Amino acid sequence: MWGSGDFLGGLANRAAPLLSVLVISQGVGLIGMLVAAAVLGGSPSGADLAYGALAGLAGAAGVAMLYRGLASGAMSLVAPITGVVAVVVPIAVGVGGGERPAALQYAGIVVAVAAVALLSGGGSRASRLGRGTLMLALGAGIGFGLFYVAIAKTAMGANLWPLVAARGASVTALLIVSGAARRAPSFGAANPLVIVGAGVLDVTANALYLLAVHGGLLSVVAVLVSLYPVSTVLCSMVVLGERLRTAQIAGVAAAMVAVALITAG
Repeated sequence: MWGSGDFLGGLANRAAPLLSVLVISQGVGLIGMLVAAAVLGGSPSGADLAYGALAGLAGAAGVAMLYRGLASGAMSLVAPITGVVAVVVPIAVGVGGGERPAALQYAGIVVAVAAVALLSGGGSRASRLGRGTLMLALGAGIGFGLFYVAIAKTAMGANLWPLVAARGASVTALLIVSGAARRAPSFGAANPLVIVGAGVLDVTANALYLLAVHGGLLSVVAVLVSLYPVSTVLCSMVVLGERLRTAQIAGVAAAMVAVALITAG
């Protein structure tokens, strides 16, 4: 769902400003998550809401830095760096905190990191990154990794309320940026259903990640969800008729192997 939501968001961004796509899609997600959280209930502590808000801000910062870095033109270098760092952060935190995946899962983690790099277009020749662009790529990866870690630290009894706090924090930050830029959110020439769909899929993916990380190891769950580019690639093939590059074909194969190894462990 994360990968499909990213596809819809990218598709919408072709016909509407990025800031508008983010504000509207995340606003839709906030409303949906608030309704779901109210129905399911839960008893969030102040720490749960604080971790949720931190996750939301980290995720929003990650998206902002990623797109800023991609704008440099060195997409084939920025994307894989971001993807790999986003995987490494929760692995380091999980293993450092005492998690001990099985031997097959360790092997799956290694293969998954390679799959993320390949799916992101790693391996193609591109110009060297400038220092500023490199820092943006690293920062985006750290932002996404912190989202994974912060959500994992929330209590199961809080249910979906940490995600309400996360989305509320990110929407607030985006509205502040939008206000400072004096740009009112609009659908532009984009299909409203595409932007709304991006928000629904993204917020659903967040909820599924929350449930998964409360039932498994952070170092394993975060690696599995980092394989979301597989669905983005498949959507591009089916909807836009795009063809995979050799590296991406290898990435899809590696992703399947990684999932098999991790779940077998």
